[in-house]
Amino acid sequence: MRQRRGVFRRAGFTLALALACMAAAAQDDVTATRRNAIVRAIERVAPAVCSINVVQIEATRIADPFFQGFWDFFDIPQTQYRQREVRSIGSGFLIDAEGHVLTNYHVIENADAISSITLADGREIKVDFVGADPRSDLAVLRAQGEGLPYAALGNSDDLMTGEWAIAVGNPFGPLMSDPQPTVSVGIISANHRRVSRQIGGGDRLYQDMIQTDAAINPGNSGGPLVNAAGEVVGVNTMIFSESGGSVGLGFALPINRIRRVADEIIHYGRRRDPWPGFTARDINAVRPGVVRELGVRSSSGCIVVEILKRSPAYAAGLRLGDVITAVNGEAIAHPTEIDFMVWGLFVGDTLTLDIDRQGTASTVSFTISEINE
Repeated sequence: MRQRRGVFRRAGFTLALALACMAAAAQDDVTATRRNAIVRAIERVAPAVCSINVVQIEATRIADPFFQGFWDFFDIPQTQYRQREVRSIGSGFLIDAEGHVLTNYHVIENADAISSITLADGREIKVDFVGADPRSDLAVLRAQGEGLPYAALGNSDDLMTGEWAIAVGNPFGPLMSDPQPTVSVGIISANHRRVSRQIGGGDRLYQDMIQTDAAINPGNSGGPLVNAAGEVVGVNTMIFSESGGSVGLGFALPINRIRRVADEIIHYGRRRDPWPGFTARDINAVRPGVVRELGVRSSSGCIVVEILKRSPAYAAGLRLGDVITAVNGEAIAHPTEIDFMVWGLFVGDTLTLDIDRQGTASTVSFTISEINE
């Protein structure tokens, strides 16, 4: 009988040990599931995300109660003003060991001063303004200091529709006494989107954009859009919304293009303007008599109405009256499309024009130069 009880005790101990091991293994599985690719990606990029602290000076009307009745007696309106600082915040992120910070130009556009950046660990660091390209909606700053964290830059050309997209930003920063960045997760909804000038804001170069349903809130502008590997693939820039809140239509500038713009700003202090040296107009907007005089036979496209003889386009063979039907393989129907495609190029890039010259199709290619050369 005692032997049987000993067997039962040993069996019970073995069962309890097995159950404990199973529970521990299950807990390990849960922990492993929690620390997924998205969590690791956020941990990788979050230290490099910062808030951009800017100051704007506003003039506010005031009335001096001591003199108010005096001026009213003479019916002479007197207005006094005083200045006050208005602080606002956007997002940005560090991209290299030299402390360069990327953000949207519209984050600092109306600022009288860029006071500092605040890192995710709470450090407030002074920054210098390096340069900006309003057309690309990009600004570059440089943080003062060494050993600063920075994010790894990925490849926006190999994005897949449906892959994870993580929008990171710091829309509140020191306003909430909590500098940690905020995160929203979604997918890449589409790539190579072109946003119309009416929605994008005039001459802003919002084309080749990344569309995502990860929530991009106003304070997230300038923050990174990150893939599941923790690499920055875009710069969160704008949303399309009638209410002003996120409705799943967010857009980011592709990092491959932004990297080239940033390199130009860092090396030259500005974005060098690409210059082809010609002007074109919609063929239907040119007087019929001029069209006939130039011998134009095409009924659609953009007709060259001005060209400089010292320009790269003229040297390549483009002439007055040529009708441009495509630029770098993309069909065009309006001159603004040519402008946008040229603005998207860089000095040294090749521009190829498909043209119709009095009914004969041909191609003209040349290298883009700088506008002030």
